[in-house]
Amino acid sequence: MILRSAFVQFWLSDMQTNTSQWMHGISMTIDNQQLAKFRNQISDHVQDLSEPQTEYLNRITSTKTELNNFNLHYCYAGDKNPYIYGSNLHYVCGEISRKGILKV
Repeated sequence: MILRSAFVQFWLSDMQTNTSQWMHGISMTIDNQQLAKFRNQISDHVQDLSEPQTEYLNRITSTKTELNNFNLHYCYAGDKNPYIYGSNLHYVCGEISRKGILKV
């Protein structure tokens, strides 16, 4: 009977929301750490990039969604990329696959 009261329902709902937000925050922190480590590792091997290319590399490694979109379009589908191409593209695609950073 107590669990049906409006206050208890509100309290349980609030706890669920807070817990969900907390868990999402933790998962995002872990993703961001993995992406930062990945970005630093590949940056050492693609140092001949111009400033716009470096900014693009930072953008595509900012979230797993961005990296996954890059991987699908340019690594798997073979679309032309105006920023990362040639040996740099092959290296980045190879590292995405080798490191397994996009695996769940």
